[in-house]
Amino acid sequence: MKRIFFQLPLLLLLAAVFLSCEDSVEKPAMELLEEARKEYVAGNYNMARVIIDSLSLTHPKAYKTRRDAELLRREVLLEEKKRDVVFYDETLVSLMAQRDSLVQGLAYSKDSRYQDAGVYSASSQTMSLNPFNNFLRATVKENGDAYITSFYRGKRIAHKNVTVSSGDSFVSCSAPFLTRSYKERGVYNERLDFKYGSDGGIMDFVAASGGPFKVKLDGGSGAVEYTLRHDDVLAISHVLELAKVLKAIEETKGMSEEAKRALDFLQASQERSKAAREKEAAEK
Repeated sequence: MKRIFFQLPLLLLLAAVFLSCEDSVEKPAMELLEEARKEYVAGNYNMARVIIDSLSLTHPKAYKTRRDAELLRREVLLEEKKRDVVFYDETLVSLMAQRDSLVQGLAYSKDSRYQDAGVYSASSQTMSLNPFNNFLRATVKENGDAYITSFYRGKRIAHKNVTVSSGDSFVSCSAPFLTRSYKERGVYNERLDFKYGSDGGIMDFVAASGGPFKVKLDGGSGAVEYTLRHDDVLAISHVLELAKVLKAIEETKGMSEEAKRALDFLQASQERSKAAREKEAAEK
């Protein structure tokens, strides 16, 4: 009995020292966690995550607070994904409104036998209105893939290069992904198709300036030069603007779907974690 009596103060002292050490470890970590909570409540999710990461690095032995911080991190990630989903949905609404405005006045065509996506082009550049013109025609698929096509009619030149110039500046392309040539009623028809991004910058060059532009076709057995009509300049600019909006729609849809998958995963993870904690509490 006496031995226990004499050991009691020592046990109390050891307990006090232990609690004091634990407090010195946990207290600064808890202060950081409280800062992270404030940022979370204010909607500053990125800053909240930065503070939580800092807590884990600077207080590795604050096990209790680090566990609470990890729970807060999950809440932060969940709210971030909710915000992302809302942002992408709102962005899609805005982009689709721009698309609907831009397609006004454009011609639309789709052959379900051969095409997965419809094609937009300026009404002024439909083939029925340009049976004998040499011109550059811009088209864009519904998925945002844009194309520039060189149409030529006349004496055979077998052109392979298209050069567009304005003043002292020019761009040129000689890498068509598709070429076609045929003779109709004694007149040669030549067509070169270039995809945007592999067009030597022709579409961007035309859209960035009002012109006037000269177009030179060469690289074969002959050469031809003509002035690009103002209507064609407007058409190329219009179609390129639509192409960029359509591409943005496709990209935003992809990011939205990814954010929604991540949100579903985080919500399911939270539910499992909550169920595990409730089970643990019930067993105690």
